[in-house]
Amino acid sequence: MANEQIRAGASNWQRTSWYAALTAASFVVILAVVVAAVWIVVETVAFLQPLLIPVVAAVVLTYLLSPAVDKLCSLGFSRLWAVIALFAIIAFGAAGIALWVGPAAWNQASHFSQTLPEQASRGQKLLLSTLEWVRDIQQKFAPPPVLSDERTVRDELWAVAGGYAQNLIAWLQERLPSIVSSVLSFLQRSAGGFLGVAGAAVSLFLVPLFLFFFLKDSASFARDWKKYIPLPESRLRSEVASLVEEINGYLIRYFRGQFAVSLIDGALIGIALWVMGLNFALLIGLAVGVLALIPYVGLIICWVPAVLIAVAQFGDWTHPIIVTAIFVGMSNIESFFIAPRIVGDSVSLHPLTVILSVLVWSLVLGVVLGSLLAVPLTATIKVLLQRYVWGRAV
Repeated sequence: MANEQIRAGASNWQRTSWYAALTAASFVVILAVVVAAVWIVVETVAFLQPLLIPVVAAVVLTYLLSPAVDKLCSLGFSRLWAVIALFAIIAFGAAGIALWVGPAAWNQASHFSQTLPEQASRGQKLLLSTLEWVRDIQQKFAPPPVLSDERTVRDELWAVAGGYAQNLIAWLQERLPSIVSSVLSFLQRSAGGFLGVAGAAVSLFLVPLFLFFFLKDSASFARDWKKYIPLPESRLRSEVASLVEEINGYLIRYFRGQFAVSLIDGALIGIALWVMGLNFALLIGLAVGVLALIPYVGLIICWVPAVLIAVAQFGDWTHPIIVTAIFVGMSNIESFFIAPRIVGDSVSLHPLTVILSVLVWSLVLGVVLGSLLAVPLTATIKVLLQRYVWGRAV
């Protein structure tokens, strides 16, 4: 009897051990498969970036322009002629903006190039005066000398700092060409050739081509897309269709709302910079109107040249601070007033999550593609987690 109990206990222990071992092995295998799948997807996306970037850009523009095509169709146009009419309106609008902004931008660029040495000297003087001001503050609050000779602790520190500065300048002069080439190669690699001349030319041709067919066929595709799900009629097929519709609704609300927000940002920032007299204010406003589709990062990208132009143009720190205040104020107005009323809770992501998602997806998919798709991809992951892991409705 005792032996049977011992054998039964050993058998239970063996079954438990085998179950734990199989569970661990299954987990490792599943994790390895997931990692391999992610790696394959990332490598494939990186390889196909020159094609994917114009496709994604055309899809985003399709989300934005489909309501205009639908409106023209409601006025009696066929789908084809509605798309052609919309392209004509966009072309005339772009030409009008170019004729309006182009001469002023050209004059400002010509003046900027003619006065570049003077502006560089002004910026150098501003930097030197700032360093002198910092040194005066340091001297004012410096402790009394503690060395026995004529040199003070402050002088020793300045000597050491000066030596480091000279070494840094020499190192930069030696390494600057290689640094520039490395940065350019990184940008070209991360953008999948999109920043190259040939890549840009091909993309400029492919984006309107893809956009034309996406807009022309979007209505029929929206009506018949479920036919292309490679599954038989089943509960799984219905679940996949429901999931895709839910994610697509998120993307539509996000891109259309964020586009309206970016246009408002560009208009307000451009007007504010124009009022303060900053060169290229209208061009910066137009850039904000486009790049603000990328949350936070778009404003930062436009803020950097605006500050540099302010430093070169005015030669003081007051105007760069004003420019910074304009961008920071606009960012806060967008976050607390504009975006909640226009975008609302379309993605319901915390601002820190948005920033981290832009950084992570830019590393994974490249700067251009990752920045554009960061929020939609993160929102898609959130939908999947809430629907199948956390088990509550979105």
